[in-house]
Amino acid sequence: MTPQSYALHIGLNAVNPDGYEGWDGELFACENDAAVYKAIAEKAGFQSIYSLLTKEATSQNVLQHLQKAASQLQSGDILLLTYSGHGGSIIDTNQDETNNFGEMDGFDETWCLYDRQLIDDELFDCFSRFKPGVRILIFSDSCHSGSVAKAAEPLSTTLDPATYTRAREAPLDVLSRTYNKHKSEYDGIQAQLSAGPADIAAYVVQFGACQDDELAMEVWGNGMFTAKVQEVMQEEINSYTDLFIAIKKSFSAQQHPNLFHYGNKTYDFLAQAPFSIQPLVGTQG
Repeated sequence: MTPQSYALHIGLNAVNPDGYEGWDGELFACENDAAVYKAIAEKAGFQSIYSLLTKEATSQNVLQHLQKAASQLQSGDILLLTYSGHGGSIIDTNQDETNNFGEMDGFDETWCLYDRQLIDDELFDCFSRFKPGVRILIFSDSCHSGSVAKAAEPLSTTLDPATYTRAREAPLDVLSRTYNKHKSEYDGIQAQLSAGPADIAAYVVQFGACQDDELAMEVWGNGMFTAKVQEVMQEEINSYTDLFIAIKKSFSAQQHPNLFHYGNKTYDFLAQAPFSIQPLVGTQG
């Protein structure tokens, strides 16, 4: 029997200024990125494919889709979740966020959705609701909170007309004002959540556009990371490990994509063919 497959593609060319203290977060290529990933999902034969673009990409809509997918998918099924937009951060009030050295860094990573920031704790909580053996595949073409918290080399988030590039990083002053204005809401969300990667029985594989101390850039019609994914998927790629090697090859010297995985690693997800709905023989529970 063919496994179930669910794909959700999120792309925001702007955010609601009412939720970000007057900042509209204008970008140009994120909806185009969502279309790229949608086309990949269609080619792979995904059964249920959804897109949330800019004004539709609210926290409520995203969380409802993840809850729906968690209720439907069984062991061996697959969720493809893609995000293109600004990355941000908020104060880590439940003190669950560590840096690469295992030290508390004081910030939670976020996706800047249309109405508010979606905290990584919320994603972990959603993923913890998926059944053991479900495969969750994520592509995030955005900056990490590390680029804010660890003071990455500053780059303007305004458009450079000479190169048509723009960083997908929410400005620190905007994040600070937004958190202070909506402190009770964000603190309340974090207070209700305790799930982390160790609590996830699904197997999560996540591709990110850059390292924690870098900025994800968009140029012309797409994010640089998404454009490279689209390019290398024209080749024959045998595994997610090989896909990551192909993406990194000849990439920008200022931006280095990352790959990490967590959850139930009994299922040999990294060895499977990229975007394949069928798991490897013997890996389905």
